[in-house]
Amino acid sequence: MDLLRFDLNLLLCFDAIYRHQSLSAAADELNLTQPAVSAALKRLRAHFDNPLFVRTSRGMRPTPFSDGIAPKIAQVLETLRSVDTSAEFSPATTTINFRVYINDVGLIVATPGVLAYMREHAPHARLTIVDLRPDEVVDALDNGDIDLAIGYFLGMPNWARQQNLRTTRYVCMVAGNHPEIRQSLSLEQFLRCRHAMYMNSGSQYYAMEQALAQRGLTRDVILNVPRFSALPFLIAQSDLIVTVPEDLGTLFSTLLDVKIFKPPLELANFQVRQYWHERLHAEPAYRWLRQVVYDKASTLRVGRKAARN
Repeated sequence: MDLLRFDLNLLLCFDAIYRHQSLSAAADELNLTQPAVSAALKRLRAHFDNPLFVRTSRGMRPTPFSDGIAPKIAQVLETLRSVDTSAEFSPATTTINFRVYINDVGLIVATPGVLAYMREHAPHARLTIVDLRPDEVVDALDNGDIDLAIGYFLGMPNWARQQNLRTTRYVCMVAGNHPEIRQSLSLEQFLRCRHAMYMNSGSQYYAMEQALAQRGLTRDVILNVPRFSALPFLIAQSDLIVTVPEDLGTLFSTLLDVKIFKPPLELANFQVRQYWHERLHAEPAYRWLRQVVYDKASTLRVGRKAARN
């Protein structure tokens, strides 16, 4: 084996597939997409000139060749894991500057918990929120301009590791003194009123447009805004409706004179995820940051108001 040309991360994929005999289970363990694991298996097959795993009704069954090399690969991985790198990073003394992309919803809703934890456990570390358009995030991760991206992105490349932080939904927001919408929001009211909308280059928040199009309906969008966080202030002073992530709607319903409602159309929930480049996957400092983000985001409780029906 030519170690100068062989990607040792492929051994992790082999080991996970061998143990689980499932591409999807291996992908979950490795925080990769299933297409990424399939691509890794394709490279492994080419390198070893062997099918390695054959799809059957009982899962991905290993070939005799795979059975022969699996114990050796497991031993290599165990040796590598035994190399203790944890001492290289001490949260209490580090002065690292973490560079993170997160949209303004996450900045307002999730960042305070992360900062509070850092203040106690990593008092000398810094956090820089990098301002990017959504369509610039992939290049920023690839170029090393950011260490972590948090949000909702489709079509991430295979090298991007990812982890689900929380599953959330959309709500509709109107002013507390809206002239027409009081205790409930009907589809007729929704279509009759004027709307504001978040829109930014590369944005993928078009769930409402897709739901309306499936029914052959449209809405009257008269205001497009590039920042989610500006919308509640505009809504509170107008007769517009806006559809926003529930975390943002719930937070601002406790701060401003606005009301939130369940959308009158069925909208799919979406996952807020964190993404990072493969080269930072094993680095102790960035593993620590990702764990902090996961712990704070996955247990986040925003406000107390529930969306009305």
